[in-house]
Parts: sequence; C-alpha cells; structure tokens
Amino acid sequence: MPAEHHGLIKRRVLLLLCALVLGIGGLFGRMVHLQVLEADRLRRLAREQSVQTVPIEAARGQILDRQGRPLAVNVEAVSVYAVPRDISDPDGFADAVAPILAVDRQAVLKRLQPNLHFVWLARKVSPEVAERLKALRLEGQIGFLKEARRAYPKGELAGQVLGFVGIDNQGLSGLELAYDEALRGHPGEAVAKRDARGRILVDTQRLARPPADGHTLLLTVDEVIQHTAERALLKAMARTQARRGAVVAMDPRTGELLALAMAPRFDPATFDQAKPHAWALWPVADVYEPGSTFKPVVAAAALEAGAITLSTTFLCEGALKVEGNHTIRDAEGKRHGWQTIAQILKNSCNIGAAQVGMRLGRERLHAAIQRFGFGNPTRVDLPGEGRGLVPPPAAWRGAGLATVSFGQGVSVTPLQMLVAISALANDGVVLQPRLVRVVRDGQGRVIRAYGPRSLRQAVSPQGARQVLAMMVESVREGTGTAAQVEGYRIAGKTGTAQKPGPRGYEPGKFIASFIGIVPAEDPRLAILVLLDEPKGEYFGGVVAAPVFREVATQVLWYLKVPPTVAAPSAGAIASGPAPGAGTEGAPGGAPPAPESPADLATGRASPSPAGRMAPAGAAQRAGPAPSSAGPTRTPQPGRPTGR
Repeated sequence: MPAEHHGLIKRRVLLLLCALVLGIGGLFGRMVHLQVLEADRLRRLAREQSVQTVPIEAARGQILDRQGRPLAVNVEAVSVYAVPRDISDPDGFADAVAPILAVDRQAVLKRLQPNLHFVWLARKVSPEVAERLKALRLEGQIGFLKEARRAYPKGELAGQVLGFVGIDNQGLSGLELAYDEALRGHPGEAVAKRDARGRILVDTQRLARPPADGHTLLLTVDEVIQHTAERALLKAMARTQARRGAVVAMDPRTGELLALAMAPRFDPATFDQAKPHAWALWPVADVYEPGSTFKPVVAAAALEAGAITLSTTFLCEGALKVEGNHTIRDAEGKRHGWQTIAQILKNSCNIGAAQVGMRLGRERLHAAIQRFGFGNPTRVDLPGEGRGLVPPPAAWRGAGLATVSFGQGVSVTPLQMLVAISALANDGVVLQPRLVRVVRDGQGRVIRAYGPRSLRQAVSPQGARQVLAMMVESVREGTGTAAQVEGYRIAGKTGTAQKPGPRGYEPGKFIASFIGIVPAEDPRLAILVLLDEPKGEYFGGVVAAPVFREVATQVLWYLKVPPTVAAPSAGAIASGPAPGAGTEGAPGGAPPAPESPADLATGRASPSPAGRMAPAGAAQRAGPAPSSAGPTRTPQPGRPTGR
C-alpha cells in the first residue's frame, strides 16, 4: 500500500513538473514573441498611443508674370476644429457655433462623435468669423490652426489661365493644375507627445521633417499686355454683344504667349460660385471653323508645292461649279475677275481660294495642313487642349476640297490658328507655344528654364515671307484696313466663319476673327482676335480688326517697338527686313500708355487710341455699311462668307 501511495505521489509530482515546465516554456516563448518578433509593431503602437504626428503644410509656390509681378500668392487663413470628447453639451455647442459658421446645427452635431479628439468644423474662414468664435470662450472644446489660403491679387485678370485650387491647395484647373506637382511642394512633419486623454502636449513638439515649399512659376504672360487685351476685348463685347470672345497674343519668334484673354472673365477666388464653363480654357480646348483666316495656309502650301506661282491667275465670276455638280458662291456673289494669289488674299475671295486648293490637290493640301500643326495639339502647357479636326483626304469629296481651301469643313482651336500663322512670321517654323518661362525653387534657384522649341518646318522661309507680304496688302488695301496701326506695317487676315450645327450651318450665327503680325518687317507680335456670335455687324474686318488695332497700338508702345515711318513695300518684306527698318521716330507722338490692371477693375481708363489712330477712310474700306435688310447681308446656310 505504501508503495502504491508513493508511486501515486511520484506521478503527481512528475505531472506537476511537466505542467510547470510547459508553463515556463510558454511564458518564455511568449516573451520571445513579444520582445523579438513583435517588437517593432509594439513599439510603433506605443508611439502611436503616446506620440501624435502632425503634418506641416508646405507653402504653395507663387505664380508671377514675366516681370515678376504676383498673380497667385498665399495669404494666412484660420481653420477651426473641435475636440468632441471634451464637449459636455453638444447641443449647446452646436447652437452657439452653427450661426457663426453659417451652417446647419445638425451638420455640426453630426461631426461631434464623442470618441473623437479632433474634427474640422470649417477650413480657412475669414478673420471676422474666427474672432467671433474665439469670443465664445470655448477653451478646450474648440481650436484654431493657421493655414495658407490661395489668393489672386489681380482678381479676374487671366483668371482662366491661372486656374484655381481646392480647399487643400491642390490645383484643379489652369496652370494651378498643369503645374500642380511643382507648385504644391512636399509637406513636413512634426511630432508631439499626448497625455492619457489623447491631448497634445504643446511643450513636447519637435520638427521631424521640414516642409519643402513649392516652386515658383515665372510666366511668359505680361500683366500689362494681358490687361490691355482684356480691356479691349471687354469693350468689343459690349459693342457687339457677342456670346464670348478671345484675344491671344504671342511672340512669333519664341512661341511665348504674352496674353490669353477671354470674355466673359472669371475670378479664381470665387470659383465655387461659378459654373464650370466659366473657367474653361476654350481658346485652347474648343474648336471652330476658321473661315478666311485659313487662306494664307492654303496659299503657302500651293506656292511651296509649285502648284502655282505669284503670277498665276484665277477667274472669279461669283460662283464656281465643283465636283459632284456642287456650286459654291462668294460672299454676296461678288465677281473679282482675274486674280493672282495675292489678290485672292486681299479680296478674301472664296472662289479663288477654292481654285488654288483644287490645283494643289487633296493629298498635298492635307499634308501641308498637318505640317502647320492642325489636327494635333500645339503642346501648350495647359490642361485639356483640343486637337482640332482635319478629315482625311478621302473625305474631301464633292465640294469638300473647295470648301476646306477657304476654311470650312476643317476645325481648329484659336491657339492652333495663331501658332500656324505665327509660323509665317518665323521663316516657316512652327514653334511650341508656352506660358511658363522659368521654374524656381524656394531659394530662387532656377530649376528649369524654357526656351523656344521648334516643332516642324511648315514652309520654306521664302514661301513664308511671300505669303506675309500678301497679308500686308490685305491690311493695306483689302478687307483688313481697320486693323491698320499708324507707323507700322501689319500683315493680317480677316475671317468670317459660319457656325455649324446639327443640321448644317446655323443661319445668322458667325465667328468674326482677325489675325495679324506686327511689325511685318521684323515681327514682334502675333495677335488673334475672335468674337463668337456678334450681334449686328459680323464681318471680321468690321468687328475684330479694330480690336487688333487697339491692342497692337498700346502693346507696341509698351514694348517700345520703334515704328516704321518710311515703311518698305510689300516686296521688301518678302525678301526680309529692310536695312534700317524700324529705326525712325514716331509720327505725331506716342499713343497713351496702356491702362493699369487697377483701372480695369474699377472701370477707370483713358480714352482708347483706336479711334484717332485709324487711318483716313479705314471705316469705309473695312466693309459694307450696316444695313437693315438682314436677308441681303446674311448668307444662306451652307453658303460661304468671304471676309
């Protein structure tokens, strides 16, 4: 019996020892698991419970005009947050705060989840709102943080071009979107310890990673030129009651855009109150049929291919039968008789342009149109650029080839049109248009600088100069006389394009335009003026050309471009700049300086020089006098216009 009892005790002791060994082994294994395998995770959890990471917003880069004048900057703003877990009376809190923030009290209550220690109430409020909230004396329940808010000190000036940012300073349109990565920088990080209730201990804060501020953009746009273009455009809009309008100015030697004006205008600071179409960059994105401004492209293509010479003549009898028994007519059935290519451009003759295009042929004309950049983006540094539409040659059946030759049946963006005609002022070289010249970091160091970039050779230098000389005659004696600027030679072309609709061309709806190069001998400016659906007068030579004259007059004075008093002949332009051209003094005194952007905002302005600078008889030569007989002035749908 004792032996059996002794054996039982022995077994129990052995079992107890095994359990003890297993327990100690388990504890040791758990300790190894926690101290070795889970060490990093547990340390991270401990830090998260006791340490708060606070992001530090990077300052968004500024946007400056080409002279360094600010167009988009940052200003200090106050954002408001609540600490729900410290709010003992949520209903009373909401009743006090909601009216000041101009929000529904239920919206405030929804945010006050009792387990949260931080929730935004409002971002970037006005100083007045912040002071009223501070006066409530809700210490511990409400807090205030300083943030940066985007501001546009020039208001609506270049609003669509600059674009705007969202509540977290991310770019949403325009240059703010196109260069968002460069502008926004990289946020920094600060760390601070928290107490048992999760509140940040201010004295323990330290900088873990400094923020890298965004880069600054130095634009090609000049604030004064932009203002001048916008002011002239607004006056034209008031005169013509057009649906919308644009003035785009470029340096044809570099591709730098000096102004990109649109009307109606847009204030980026109040983007949330505007409809999406208000901030659209439609001169870059939207397409239209260019009408007669397309004729210089066709002329250059035909001369370059050897299909015609400067002395080749074509007969205009007011109408022309083309393939498929179609008949095309010139505006108002005019008969221009026998014309050279220069006379076709001067008279803006559709019949003559159609014959030139047919002489050139589908394939060669299509190839030339593509060389000028139509049908492809210009690669401008803005979002949402349109490609335009150039149908393949096989689609130019019937009257297709003839109508494309005078700018119908092909769709382009206003910017494409300006870039193409500017190539004629740059020895036939198509340049990439640009809005940004230099990108600098926060210390002012140049990160990237952009210079002229050639895309392709559209036409030979000689061919470009020949067509430019023809465009001079178009302004001197043709449909573009209202664009003349005293003391300068202008190479330009008018355009009056019908607007296509779902069922063909829409009666009474036109796009009036003018595109010009100045000085023609040594080009410094290329300007496109476009008015969409002007009321009453609608010919480009009547409503758009005077806008060009007003803008060019003031900008030439601002840029100190010397006038050419003893202007050379058009033939001299075809062979290049004349010796000593542009060196003589200005006749009759200089025009007044462009008004300041402040004048644009307040409506103060000096009288426009456009009227007194117009050459004698310009108004009479610009086009027919207004007539009350609407049907006699408005072509039938599908019937081309010639000016």
